[in-house]
Amino acid sequence: MTLFAHLHCPRCQGRLLAASESELRCSNCEQTIALTDGIADFVGDAVAEPRSGLTRGHGVLASSLPERIIAAAGQRWPAEPGAVIELGCGLGQMTRALAAGGHMRSLLVVDSDKARLLACQTQLREDGYQPPPGQPVIFAAAGGDQNIVRDAVADTVVGTAALALARDARAFLTGVSRMLKPGGRALFAVPNRRYWQAVCLAMADALLQHHAQHGTWSSDSWPVMAELAKMRRLILHPGTAPDQDGLRPFDADDIEHLGPESGFAAADVIPLSPDATGADTIERFCLETGTNEEFARDISCRAAVAGRRFFALLADRDASAYSLIWLTKADGPAVCFQRPRPTPPAMVYPAADLVLGGMPPRWSIELLGWETPDGIVVKIGGWCLSNADVLGVRVTLDDVPHDAAVGRYRPDVQEVMNQHRQYNAVNALFSGLEDQVLFPGAQADEHGCPLRIDILLAGDIALSGPAPDRLLLNQPMVVRH
Repeated sequence: MTLFAHLHCPRCQGRLLAASESELRCSNCEQTIALTDGIADFVGDAVAEPRSGLTRGHGVLASSLPERIIAAAGQRWPAEPGAVIELGCGLGQMTRALAAGGHMRSLLVVDSDKARLLACQTQLREDGYQPPPGQPVIFAAAGGDQNIVRDAVADTVVGTAALALARDARAFLTGVSRMLKPGGRALFAVPNRRYWQAVCLAMADALLQHHAQHGTWSSDSWPVMAELAKMRRLILHPGTAPDQDGLRPFDADDIEHLGPESGFAAADVIPLSPDATGADTIERFCLETGTNEEFARDISCRAAVAGRRFFALLADRDASAYSLIWLTKADGPAVCFQRPRPTPPAMVYPAADLVLGGMPPRWSIELLGWETPDGIVVKIGGWCLSNADVLGVRVTLDDVPHDAAVGRYRPDVQEVMNQHRQYNAVNALFSGLEDQVLFPGAQADEHGCPLRIDILLAGDIALSGPAPDRLLLNQPMVVRH
């Protein structure tokens, strides 16, 4: 199988022909694709959307990733994977395992980063890998939004972290289904949202216990809180586009609905290296932030005890920090009847304090605005504290709204505002916000610019508190409640 049997023109899906040793050309629209060091370069100088594997170890994916995936797949793992496409080579672990495992007709590796593809090529050569005759390993650099793979050419698609990095999971899986032959399979590793919710709750309690015992926040606490805050924001904002610093977490229910909606006959969610107490995952998490082993072990033990009431509520398939997603395409045309998700009943609360967990919410929001030729720029800071999860602060300036996410670590808020633990520890510890946004077209007069502030809570609850009705430019403002 040749390079051209897998790929087509991203602009018109036309056939690609070899124009020279260093260039491909579309037979339909004449677009050219550079061939550099054996890599078909569909990115060029453009900034590509990410389509990458894991670029650093994370939790249970830190080591032996291929072995863990194969062990979790069990009898599902094919004896002969056939024509394989890997979406995102990342550190190259899976690429090398696939190449070494043999029994493939071909392997196409796609990544948005040409440097990672070159490193993967080099590693294969250093490993002494020689593809059998007629079973090539080929490489292509392409962004996540580019359609470069022909329809129905793959028996197996492997993505490790590619699904968790996709900006539109449904569109991504629809594209994967298109690449697969009838009866083909696809597999990805994604963070389990329910598990990481339990981790955040348990670690918040553990960090507070450590602080109470030692009377101070140790130097190891800060990087742990910073990484935990990133995961907390991803959990609270599952629809936001992930970035290179975080992988989007999924619920098993999300996958079971996304699979059939994207053209797959079956979608299985398999725990990848179960850790029912959270101790091993939390110790690895701490170590990856650069903490010493003693601190990591201390926090993991405290969290395992404090988190018993959280981890005990998880189903067996959720008892792992990461899930292996195994998707199977039907052998032929099939009608898939998707059961609709049940609609939650409308809740009527007799009093607001029942919604908010008894204690009233508190906040201190800092605003500083200044005028630019394109509009008004506002720097937003401060904190919001409530027993209900705080999603963000909506600042509306001159009828233009912007949502600033809440979730940055603020241990000072925990110490001052939550000494008696009247609020959930995780909500106090990660109550900070920090953002800067341009409100295009917004204008101010001598009295400032019309302003409105709303606090957005989980459950579609929005609160409006006392606040100035106008933002005065070039003057720091603090809105407290």
